[in-house]
Amino acid sequence: MRRKGSCLCGALTYEIEGEFDGVWVCHCSNCRKASGGFGNTIVVVPRERFHWISGEDHRTTYALRETYTITRCKTCGTPLPAEEDEANVYLTAGTLDDPLGAVIKTHIFCGSRPDWDEDGPQTKCFVERSSGPEVGD
Repeated sequence: MRRKGSCLCGALTYEIEGEFDGVWVCHCSNCRKASGGFGNTIVVVPRERFHWISGEDHRTTYALRETYTITRCKTCGTPLPAEEDEANVYLTAGTLDDPLGAVIKTHIFCGSRPDWDEDGPQTKCFVERSSGPEVGD
C-alpha cells in the first residue's frame, strides 16, 4: 500500500509505503506553539518506507531548541516530515492526501494539554462549514 502526501501549496510531495498501527499526538508546549493547535499529530514511518517525490530542496528547518526543530515548506509554511532520526521519519499526519487507515494510538505530554482540549456537552460537529448539516443529520 502506498500513500501520498503534500504541503498546502503542492511544492513538496512524498510517498509512504506499508501499513501503520496508529497516529501519535504530542501535546508538549513546543508542539502546541509550532502547530497553533492542541499539538502535533504524527505518524512514525521507518526511513526506508518514506520517499520524497518532489520539492525536497524546498524545505527550511528551524532549530528552535537543541532538542527541537521544525521543518516547513518555504512557500506555504506547512509543517513537514521531520528527518532528524536515523531510523524514522516523523510525518505530520495532516499532510497526508490519502487515507491512512489508522486511528490515534498514543497521546504524549498529556500533562501539557491545554484546558480547552476537550469537547463540552454542547459542542456541535458539522460535516463541513457551520452553515451546513451536523454530523449524524
